[in-house]
Amino acid sequence: MHDKIAVPAAHERPAPATEARLLTISLVIPARNEVGSLPAVLRELPLDILHEVLVVDGHSTDGTAEAVRALNLPKVRVITQHGRGFGMGIQTGIRQAQGDLITIYDADGSYNPAGIAQMRQAIEAGNDFVFCSRYRPESGSEDDTFIRLLGNTIFTFLLRWMFGVQLSDALYYYCMGRKSAYEFVDPRAADFALCIEVPIKVHRMGFRYTEIPMRERPRSAGESKVNALWDGIRILKTMIKLKLTGL
Repeated sequence: MHDKIAVPAAHERPAPATEARLLTISLVIPARNEVGSLPAVLRELPLDILHEVLVVDGHSTDGTAEAVRALNLPKVRVITQHGRGFGMGIQTGIRQAQGDLITIYDADGSYNPAGIAQMRQAIEAGNDFVFCSRYRPESGSEDDTFIRLLGNTIFTFLLRWMFGVQLSDALYYYCMGRKSAYEFVDPRAADFALCIEVPIKVHRMGFRYTEIPMRERPRSAGESKVNALWDGIRILKTMIKLKLTGL
């Protein structure tokens, strides 16, 4: 089934050798109705190591975009996402990102900004993608619930069993990838299933990837947009489609 994916030839992939210059980072933050948390998230970012911060506004109705613009922070700009859904927000950000590396970052305050520099180090060591995990030694989560833990355990098992992806945290999409590699992966899922689609394609295409431990912080404000039941069904459907079609 895997032959249906357009796998880049070895000479087309990003070279794993030591980088001749410091790789620039675009931070992509999908955000919908996060006015209560996003300003504080932006203020704690290590802007000195970032090329740009793209806040992808998912048609917020609470003034999220206006609050970000009012901060007038350097390197931070608001763009409007095409379509609706978490996956569409990420796709919009990837298309407009100008850095060598793209980091996906949550707007709710649960991500540790120290992970940005750690992931860049892993990329510079020769990887094309780096994924964070809450379930490795020296990691953890202050935001997990029993239902989320159960669902993540099931989907991580399926990810490894069905596709051979060597990750321990299927549903934590704190990650960094080379923009050139993202263009080959070409994520299509419009919703949270993109979190599963990307590592599956990365693995199938033979890109180099690794995983680092990360501690998840509690959401600082607002409500989660994840619906455990319906998003779980969408993720499962995406996995079955990718298994059967190889797309």
